[in-house]
Amino acid sequence: MQAWARELFFLCRAANLLICDDLQIMKIVLATFGSRGDVQPMLALSLALKSKGHDVLLAAPPEKAAWAKQLGCPFYPLGSDVTAFIDDMENAHSLRSAIYFVSFLRNELNTQFGLFPKIIADSDLLIGSSLTFALATLAESMGIAYRFIAFAPQMLPSGHYPFPAFKHQRLPKWYNRMTWRIARILDHFNITRLINNHRKQLGLKLIQDAWRHVLGRHVIVASDSAIAKVPADINEPAYTQTGYMHLNLPDQQLPQLDAFLEAGPPPVYAGFGSMPMRDQIRNTAVIVAAARLSGQRAVIGKFWDAPSEFANSDDIFFIKKYPHLKLFPKMAAVIHHGGAGTTATTAISGVPQIIVPHLLDQYYWGNQIYQSQLGPRPVWRSKLTSKKLAGAIRQCLSSEHYRQQARQVSDKIKQQDSLDLAVTEIMKSLP
Repeated sequence: MQAWARELFFLCRAANLLICDDLQIMKIVLATFGSRGDVQPMLALSLALKSKGHDVLLAAPPEKAAWAKQLGCPFYPLGSDVTAFIDDMENAHSLRSAIYFVSFLRNELNTQFGLFPKIIADSDLLIGSSLTFALATLAESMGIAYRFIAFAPQMLPSGHYPFPAFKHQRLPKWYNRMTWRIARILDHFNITRLINNHRKQLGLKLIQDAWRHVLGRHVIVASDSAIAKVPADINEPAYTQTGYMHLNLPDQQLPQLDAFLEAGPPPVYAGFGSMPMRDQIRNTAVIVAAARLSGQRAVIGKFWDAPSEFANSDDIFFIKKYPHLKLFPKMAAVIHHGGAGTTATTAISGVPQIIVPHLLDQYYWGNQIYQSQLGPRPVWRSKLTSKKLAGAIRQCLSSEHYRQQARQVSDKIKQQDSLDLAVTEIMKSLP
């Protein structure tokens, strides 16, 4: 081989090695367990990591398999059908539903300890979120790097808000700290005990606090600091706040929606996401009455198949499975249940919002939106009436300040690519 050819050969070989080293193709398993709001941001992150060339697998409730396949995301079914479980409830805001939920979670935790070992085998990194409480222990047992993603700062213990099971948000710091202590004591006989039973079988040291164990040493907080900044009193665990991870879906052509929007001023949107179906059907009459009392047209998110008595109304339009990122900017305001994803999507869309919290961190988000001056005080689902909701709509739409604040917050959120920040943070975790 001539000298110039030999030199070119070694230069090409060196360049190839550098490219391969830079890619560092890794097997990454992302796991989440919950409703659509728990799955959607993890699906967005899975696709982003897949686009970087990594071997990615998303483990999530089985009813999301077709959705993941449609978007080209490798998928493994995890546990029971969460949507069916939620729809079997009468409502989500009662004590009976809370007890039902805890019993369901205990069974799913044991299921996770049986399923995860084969899902995560030979992985380089595990990323958990929501109710994947078995993942941290199994990552430790199998020697795999682990990160947890929280969709709300409220997942991190602080004196600035209570434990998520407590509804009231504007009470003193001593009360908030007390709720976290109470939760830890009560949980000692619940999730902590269940996890420790499995840790004994795995030969691992017992834990004292399941919540902190699941969070891990360095949490990724996937919420926007413009509406929910991590409080300054959190020293442990370490955290990085990246912003919410939006899933960009293709545009949908819906001429009927376009015609409805063009027929009058921007309507309000109302939809309570993944809350129990029967409760949502009952809420329809309340929403319609509230919209009419406030003199507004309404687009209502329909999460059930049965026809509605209001389907042929000129001032009401029902919509199913339409991307919120495409819909919300066209609305005058958004009324929703206060899920982390819907809150973040409304905020980046630049419109005011009215939150009707049903359970857990939804009360936190309702308070954050009120404190951020993006909407009026939340209306609790347990106290919801058409009159109260109509009052909130009138207050929301009559305030130029809410609209200005919503636009400013939207501009601030758009200044960074939250999904890219999350990917960059995860890259630091790769071995």
